Amino acid sequence: MITLDDFETFPDFPVPGVLFYDISPILADPELFRDACAQLTPPEAVDVVVGVDARGFIFAPVIAQSLNVGMAMVRKKGKLPGELLEADATIEYGASELVLDPRGVAGQRVLVIDDVLATGGTALAVADMLERAGAASVQFSFLMEIEALKGRERLAGHGVLSAVQVPATD
Repeated sequence: MITLDDFETFPDFPVPGVLFYDISPILADPELFRDACAQLTPPEAVDVVVGVDARGFIFAPVIAQSLNVGMAMVRKKGKLPGELLEADATIEYGASELVLDPRGVAGQRVLVIDDVLATGGTALAVADMLERAGAASVQFSFLMEIEALKGRERLAGHGVLSAVQVPATD
């Protein structure tokens, strides 16, 4: 089972005031990586797994294969061709334009995989695109949740699973 001790931290990265939790130690250890994937896999059945650019891409295909379902990608704008859905995501230290190819989403139970739940801006934008694409349901699995930033509150109505929580401090 992964814990906060399995991450390496870097203060003031990528901007001052942010404590960055590096997942590299988890990726370097096959047992920790297996544990992380197991912790990200929900007990409920899903029809498709969506990986969020970029670190969600690391875990999503492994989980999709273990569940014997397909995978889709949410990318940064300009990284996918074709007719796409778009959404703007406001995150704790910036903004991002995201896109999704909506094919194969309508009527599906979708599991979204990403590395960190912070403010919930990215997740909310992803949920919006998936709902516009006709997803039957959208749930999320995050490797880490930073509780002080209250991202879970912004995802009310969606299942949220976090492998590791960074507790809020007063």
